[in-house]
Amino acid sequence: MKRSIEDIRRQELIEGAYRAFLQFGIDGLTTARICKEAGMSPGILSYYFKSKDEVLFWMVRHANRVIMDEVANRMKAATNRWDRLMAIIEGNFPESLFEQNIANAWLSFYVASARDPQLERLQRLFHRRLASNISSCVSDVVSAAALKDFVETVAVLIDGCWLHRAAMHSQTTSFGAVELIKTQVLQMLGSDRISGMMKAS
Repeated sequence: MKRSIEDIRRQELIEGAYRAFLQFGIDGLTTARICKEAGMSPGILSYYFKSKDEVLFWMVRHANRVIMDEVANRMKAATNRWDRLMAIIEGNFPESLFEQNIANAWLSFYVASARDPQLERLQRLFHRRLASNISSCVSDVVSAAALKDFVETVAVLIDGCWLHRAAMHSQTTSFGAVELIKTQVLQMLGSDRISGMMKAS
């Protein structure tokens, strides 16, 4: 299906907003910076979007999609539930994105979502999707009573590693973050349940 010029321009502005977000965070996301990154004049933003908040909404969705695509690509190669769980964890820490400035940008999003209902809804949507993906990998080996705690623990560890990466003193790498979470998952599940997950499915 052929995309219209308007759709192409909107996407270019969203991607420009994403690049500006990674550099300056939510609070530094100005119309001028968005348009500069998109290679357009500042006045054109209002032609394609009702407001800067609308651009912000679609930019956050795009930013999350970058991570989700990383997860999806890794999951395609997975042949069992353990591999899928590792794909989810590893996909949340792509080496090219796990940098201090990007972690700070995401930290600014978390802060902004506490005061912006629209961003808070997006955050809840992202968390629900992550929880659903994790649950699908372990629901057959973790009891219903323990499933919620397991899923929340992994999600908190993922968020925590990103938060820690935002600190000036942090030397955490994407590999280190994955290994830290993997170690905790190994302890929570145990070898027997992991062996069950490794059976092709």
